[in-house]
Amino acid sequence: MYKFRNLDIDRSIQPNERPVEALNYGGHWLDDEIPGYETLVTTGRHEFTRQVTSQDRVDDGAIYLSSRLESRKIEVTFKLSAKTIDEYNERLEKLEQLLFKPNQPFYFADESGFHFVGSVTELTLDQPTLNATGKITLEATDPYRYGQQKTLTGTGSTIAINDDQLSYDQTPQRIEFTPSVTVANLAIICGDKAIKLSVGVPAGQTVIVDFENLNLSINEVDNLMALTLDSNLSDFYIQNGSQVKFNADGNYKLTYEVKQL
Repeated sequence: MYKFRNLDIDRSIQPNERPVEALNYGGHWLDDEIPGYETLVTTGRHEFTRQVTSQDRVDDGAIYLSSRLESRKIEVTFKLSAKTIDEYNERLEKLEQLLFKPNQPFYFADESGFHFVGSVTELTLDQPTLNATGKITLEATDPYRYGQQKTLTGTGSTIAINDDQLSYDQTPQRIEFTPSVTVANLAIICGDKAIKLSVGVPAGQTVIVDFENLNLSINEVDNLMALTLDSNLSDFYIQNGSQVKFNADGNYKLTYEVKQL
C-alpha cells in the first residue's frame, strides 16, 4: 500500500500492523490470530446512557430522585475473507472460540492504555460467503473503562493523590498500612468517609483493606469483623487531590486503576 502526496508516491510509508480500532478480547488480537479477519469500525466506545428515577410533581415536571449509568454496548464491524469454504469455516470457528469466554477484559489498538470488562453477547454475519462482513456486540456491565494499575507507596500518616486522570470518584483496589507503633483503633480517613477498626493493631503488623473483594485482614488473617459498623468500604472514594489519612505513622501502599467513561 502506498501513500500519495500530490503526484508522488511515498514508499517510506508502511501499513499499520493492525487496524486503528483492532480489538483485543481476553488477551487475543483477533486481527493477528485469525487469517482473513480485519476490523473495520467500532461504535459505542464513547457513548453512555443514564437511567433516571424521578417522581412526578403535582404541577409540571418531576423531582429527581436518583440515577445510574447503564451497561455499555459496543459494536465491532469486521470483514472475514477466505479462499475456500473449509478455510472459511475454520476461521469462523477460531473466531467463535476466541469470543466464547464471558466477562473478559477488552481494549482497542488506538487506546491500549484503557480497558473495559465485558462479554460478547452477539456475533452476526451479513451472509455466509467467502468474503463476509459481520458484527461483534459486546456488553460491558460496568460502563467505565480502566487504566493500568498504579501504586503509591511511602512512609507517614498521609497519602496525597495527585493524578489528573482521576476525574471520577472511585474506590481504590487496595490499601496496605503497617503502623510503626501500636494503634488502639486504627482509622483510615478520606474526606467524609472513614474505615475504622474496633481492635488494636500491634506495631509492624500489616492491615490490608481489599476493596475489590470487600475484605480486611490483619497480619494476613481475615478480620472483616474488626470493622466498625459506620465504616465506609464500598463508597470510600478517591479522586485527584484527595488525601488518605491514618491516625498513626507507618508504611503505606495504595493501589488503584484510573476509571473513566
